[in-house]
Amino acid sequence: MAHTAAAAQNGHSHSHSHAHSKEHSKQELQLLNASARATKPGMSSSAAYMTIQNGTHEAVQIRSLSSPVAKKTELHTTEMNNGMMKMRRVDNITIKPGDQLELKPGGYHVMLMGLKKPIATNSKVPVTITFSNGDKKTVVAHAMDEIKGQHMAH
Repeated sequence: MAHTAAAAQNGHSHSHSHAHSKEHSKQELQLLNASARATKPGMSSSAAYMTIQNGTHEAVQIRSLSSPVAKKTELHTTEMNNGMMKMRRVDNITIKPGDQLELKPGGYHVMLMGLKKPIATNSKVPVTITFSNGDKKTVVAHAMDEIKGQHMAH
């Protein structure tokens, strides 16, 4: 609480001191470095990638995902199965306290299915994740043509 009292004496607003509080920023879930794949004509789905940091003191699970650009938003993983790259839906993934989960091409990723309209390069793609602790976080992914590690075949 010392930083709040000091901020009040200095005439700083609470939101200003908030940004500098290292303690607080560590105790939350953060969605970082989000990107999405821009679509080519005829594509009805896309993928989004990001880093999810669990700065809380408890393990959390991803309960649900949503995006206004897609009819269905799911967490998927890519795995090799008899020499074939296969995608499957993941219903449960736990992020331990202090850990981070990388959603990236070739691994876990957000599938945006049944796109309502094409995703243009440089457009913004909001993705909302609801966690088991009740937190609901929205990140705006930046749509790009090329994503490192991304292969066009999905």
